[in-house]
Amino acid sequence: METLLSKIEYEISFMVEALGCKIVRVIFLNASGNKKTLQVMIERADDTPATIEDCNNVSRAVSLKLDIIDLIPDRYVLEVSSAGIDRPLVKPEDFCRFCGKYVVVKTCKPNNGQKIFKGILESASKNGIKLGLQVPEQSGEFLELSYEDIRSAHIDGFKK
Repeated sequence: METLLSKIEYEISFMVEALGCKIVRVIFLNASGNKKTLQVMIERADDTPATIEDCNNVSRAVSLKLDIIDLIPDRYVLEVSSAGIDRPLVKPEDFCRFCGKYVVVKTCKPNNGQKIFKGILESASKNGIKLGLQVPEQSGEFLELSYEDIRSAHIDGFKK
């Protein structure tokens, strides 16, 4: 599945960029019934929030491209959405870009009996991140994680 998603992202990325946007991630969402949903999450290249018009333009272009290259063997629904205030952090460069922001990180394995951590993204490198923990009982502590240890991460859009 990951290979298919990588191929899809590669095939549509030039078109998305030509429309003034960047791909945040491409994933298949949980299917309900017998249809999958292919979600293409975007943001504007100028780092301002993607608009409905941006999503519509990208959706039309990507839909045509996907019909032409025909990489997805099953029936699916295409969903193009903005990254929003809880923007996912997917690639190492995402973590670097959002250093200093409040984030929520879910780990693959428990760390001190815990899998969900909230705090300030203190630093990021090509190998992993350093998170300044913000919950009262851990305030002032830091957690270092490799990218392999991170199941998912996103900006905590309600914290400033």
